[in-house]
Amino acid sequence: MKKDLKAFISENRAAFDPANPPPGLWQRIADELDNREQSRDEKAGIRKIWLTHILKVAAITFLIGTAGILVYFHGKRDAYIDYSRINPDLAAEQQVYAQLVTQKKDSIAFIATSNPALYGEFSKVLGQMETNYEMLKQEFAKSPNKELTLGAMIRNLQAQIDVLSQQMDVLNYINGTKSQTKDEQI
Repeated sequence: MKKDLKAFISENRAAFDPANPPPGLWQRIADELDNREQSRDEKAGIRKIWLTHILKVAAITFLIGTAGILVYFHGKRDAYIDYSRINPDLAAEQQVYAQLVTQKKDSIAFIATSNPALYGEFSKVLGQMETNYEMLKQEFAKSPNKELTLGAMIRNLQAQIDVLSQQMDVLNYINGTKSQTKDEQI
């Protein structure tokens, strides 16, 4: 095969010689390759800029979120520490009642899913009590007699617990009546 190719080239050498490439062909090929490389570099540069921008935004968002969470929990801890500086027994009592209120609210929200209108009425009453509690918390910071204000906060939480207990009794009675009516129908 090599001999056939060599023979073909030797025989047709005269026909190959005048067929030279046009002038500047290699320069145009080199320029085209340079242009393609530049466009790739530009696209890579744009992608790099966007990626950098997105990473900066993500880092800032992470830092702000972390700072917010730290401030929130630090503030909650400081509030409890402030209460315990005034009277450790009252602070512990306030903490227990606040947890009981949260638990009872969750229980009522779960039980009241079958009666949203009644839950709305309960929420109005409880909302007013919570507003009063928040005002007491604000007054606590300015109060000259912090122990008295803390006592008022505890009484408010106790009242909320009483109201929530009554609401739970009402909901349980209504749910019991509904289930009893269903049983009678069967």
